[in-house]
Amino acid sequence: MKSYFIFIFSITITFCSVDSDRSNLSDDKIISNEEISNESTSATPNAEDNSTISNLDNRKIIYFIAESVSNEHQEMLKEWVAISEELYFTQPNVVIENLYPIYLVQLDRNNPESALALEPVYCEFLEEEHKKLFIWDGYDSSRCGDNEDAREEYERNGLFVEPNGGVAHSQISSIPQRDGYNLFVSKTHDLPMHASSMGYVTLHEMFHIFQTSHYSTDSYDEQRMLNGRFSGDNPEDDVPWWNEGTAVYFSYIDYARTINDMSWFKDEMYCTLLCERDRYGNKSRLEIFKESGIKLNNITFSGNPEIIDKQIAYEIGAWFVAYLVNEHGEDKILDIYSLYEEFGFEKSFEIQFGKDYRTYLEEFYEFLDLSEDQIMGILLSK
Repeated sequence: MKSYFIFIFSITITFCSVDSDRSNLSDDKIISNEEISNESTSATPNAEDNSTISNLDNRKIIYFIAESVSNEHQEMLKEWVAISEELYFTQPNVVIENLYPIYLVQLDRNNPESALALEPVYCEFLEEEHKKLFIWDGYDSSRCGDNEDAREEYERNGLFVEPNGGVAHSQISSIPQRDGYNLFVSKTHDLPMHASSMGYVTLHEMFHIFQTSHYSTDSYDEQRMLNGRFSGDNPEDDVPWWNEGTAVYFSYIDYARTINDMSWFKDEMYCTLLCERDRYGNKSRLEIFKESGIKLNNITFSGNPEIIDKQIAYEIGAWFVAYLVNEHGEDKILDIYSLYEEFGFEKSFEIQFGKDYRTYLEEFYEFLDLSEDQIMGILLSK
C-alpha cells in the first residue's frame, strides 16, 4: 500500500473543498459543551511532518494534521479513534468495506490559517487517489472537484474553513458508498479543561461512520430517509432527533465507560437536559422544549422557531435513546441499522421496540414530566 506524507511549508500553501445528494453530511455537526460556552485558548504549534497512516488488519486511516495542532491533541485523537474502532466497528452487522479508508483531518480551532493551508494538500491527495477519467468519482463529488457543483458547494460551506472565516466544525463530510472513502473533519478542543470533548466528539463522529456503513445506497437523500431524518410531521423536513440522538447517547456513555467514571455520564446527561443556560435565557433545554410545544421529531437542523435550536434535538434525542435503552437495552439500538434497507426506518423501529416511534415519543413526553430523580433514575450505572 502506498504511503502518503504531508510536508508543511509555512508560507506557500493555499486551499480547496464538500451537502445535498451530491455532497455530504455538513449539517451533522456536533457542538461540544466547550463551543456552546464559547471558551477558547491557543494550541501549541507543531512544525513536524503532519501526516500518518494507520493500517491495522487492512483498516486504512490517513491523518491530515494542520501545522499548528499540538502533539498532545494528535495523540488524543488517535487514541480515541482506536477506541471507537473497537467499540463500533466490531459490531456484528457492520459492513467493513464501507468503513475504510478514513481520511481524518485534524484542525486547530484557533488557527484558520493552518486549516486553510491544509486544503490544497488534501485536495491534491484526493485527486491523485480518486480521480478517474470519464467517471464521476470521489474527487468530483467533493468540494475539491473541478466542476460547477463542487465550486458552488465550496462557496456555500467551505472545506476546512467556513465562509465566515471560522474553522470547520467536527463532522463527517462524505458518502463512502459513492465517494470510496469517509472524510472525518475534527476540530481541537481546549486542553486540559475540555479534554473530554476530544473523546466524546471523536466517538460521536466515528459512530456516524458505523451508522452509514450499513447502507448499500449511495444516495444522500435515501440514506437520510433510512436513518429517520425525514420522520417529522412534515416529511420534507430534515430532522436530527434520532440519528444524532443515538450518536450523542453512545458517545457520552462510551466515553464514561472508557474513563471508568459513570458519574461523568450522569452529570453530562443531567446538564444537557436540566442545567440553566445563558443562550436559553437562563432556562434549561427541557424548560425551553416544554414551553415551545414543539415535538422532538419536528425540530430541524435549521429554520426552527426562535430559541429552539438543533442542539435541543441532539440532547433530548439522546434522552429518548436512554429511555428506550432502559426498556430494551443498548443492543436493540445498535442492531436496528441492519434492518433499515429491508424495512425502512419506521417499520424497523416498530420491529425493534414493539411500537411505532410516534407512540413512543408521546410516552417519552409524559416521562419528561416526572421529577428530576425519576428522570435520572433510568440511566445505566455501568
